[in-house]
Amino acid sequence: MVVGFDGATFDVINPLIANGRLPTLAHLLKNGVHGTLHSTIPPITPTAWTTVLTGKNPGKHGIFDFQEMDPQTYARSPVYTDRHREKTIWDLLGEANISSIITDVPYTYPPRPLNGLMLTGYGTPRTNETLFTFPEAWEMVLPSDLHDQIRIAQPVANFDRSQAYIDEWREVMNGRSRLLKHLLTQQDWGFFFHVFSITDNLAHVLWTYLEPSHPNYNRAEAPAYREALFDAYAQCDHLLGKMLEWAGPDCNLLLMSDHGFGSVYPRQYLFQRLVDGGYLNYDSGDSGSSLRDVLMKSAIRTYNSFPFLREWVKNLRPNQAAALKNSLKSGGLLPSNDAINYQKSRVLPSDFGLQLWLNHQKRFSNGLLNEEETAVLIQQLNQYLTTDLDKATQQPIIKSVYQGASQYHGEFSWLGPDLIIENQNFYNPGSTSHVPNPKLEGSHTHKGIFVGYGPDLNTAVLNKEISLQDLAPTMLHLLDQPIPIDMDGQVIKEALSDEMAKKPIHKSDQAAQYDTPQTQTKLSDDEEEAIKTQLRQLGYID
Repeated sequence: MVVGFDGATFDVINPLIANGRLPTLAHLLKNGVHGTLHSTIPPITPTAWTTVLTGKNPGKHGIFDFQEMDPQTYARSPVYTDRHREKTIWDLLGEANISSIITDVPYTYPPRPLNGLMLTGYGTPRTNETLFTFPEAWEMVLPSDLHDQIRIAQPVANFDRSQAYIDEWREVMNGRSRLLKHLLTQQDWGFFFHVFSITDNLAHVLWTYLEPSHPNYNRAEAPAYREALFDAYAQCDHLLGKMLEWAGPDCNLLLMSDHGFGSVYPRQYLFQRLVDGGYLNYDSGDSGSSLRDVLMKSAIRTYNSFPFLREWVKNLRPNQAAALKNSLKSGGLLPSNDAINYQKSRVLPSDFGLQLWLNHQKRFSNGLLNEEETAVLIQQLNQYLTTDLDKATQQPIIKSVYQGASQYHGEFSWLGPDLIIENQNFYNPGSTSHVPNPKLEGSHTHKGIFVGYGPDLNTAVLNKEISLQDLAPTMLHLLDQPIPIDMDGQVIKEALSDEMAKKPIHKSDQAAQYDTPQTQTKLSDDEEEAIKTQLRQLGYID
């Protein structure tokens, strides 16, 4: 059984264990194996989960971001994660006649046929026409009292800092408890994979109330919002304990997160750095473009210089925030990627602000840079972006800048970004000194969690570096299946019991790849807008 706590971090888990809030995890860490799990670079949801499911780096599966950029027009649209040809863990197990149940795993939409059951997770468009289960008629699989659980495990009506949002997530978790009990105890399975998204979703919304350096930490509502985030972990801990009980003592458990969470500077900081360095341009070349350029640069500086404005917008109700943003966008007063003139910019940042594509002629039809200029610019940006320091801590605001060419290998590497940003994580739960820093916000970080527990797993603390791509090979080995030749990950032998670690690792000379993509998705306009709405809600795009 594999369970994901999306976006979970030991920085939250360890203090909660110390306070007796997470008895299941306390037991697992004491009696199992655990360590830091390194995410993909960058730690982006569709990229990370696709790596988990395939055991391959993004250069092979080709999923690099939430959105893809058209090289002809620079237009962006939601990424189709099913466009890759890689076999997932359950595809391989199905070929070995091992049945799987897959529920709420992000970026598994659209559901492919499999030997078992699937209900897709985050990244599924929520419209009346969307089919998100396999088989399609889950009503035939479940008793009538569970038909209400044939739904996407996300709140429907609310997505904001409100008690209504917190309460609806609790309802989602209670419903999922009923569903998981039935699936684990009444359905046949050899492999079970479930992901809880509540830990990630509430962190995106409430993290600044957990960060002692942020002014939100001392606001009147802060204790209740901190408790809501802690309670999200406690809900997952309780349900994880029940899942272990329902699965039985012979089941091996791998618990993981796709990335961690921490305190970072917002993506608008990166945009301002690129604007100030002359790498990003808002000047359209049309009449009045100079005024637009001045207004947008002023808006970015205002947004970064007065972070209370950003917090004010976040505290609005969803419809109020959307109306305000649309008004500011139309007036050229919101620092939005929509306003960037990509044809005149040398650097093209992703909406999430962790990836940079250079506007070179080899890739883009209107590219500005030749090969020599691109190479020079890469070196310039590396130095320029990492020299700016946070005034309170004197640490670089951007921790590292990686070259895509050094991180990705495989036939789709050319689709990846030229540079990848790793933001500094300023969250330090053990520190007693908290210099005020209202510019921080909660977002993805590189270090996630790994916990193993069961008859075939060790009792140890892992000191070696393990990564997301190591999970699929380890799952296969635990199920006595061969490891395909084209998987990048390695079996985490240090996590295994002595007996299991001694078993030979079977290597296959076959690649885990189909000749063509298994599904050719065509999203309707409503489905594409539904996905964009999801991404806006968590701050992944403007």
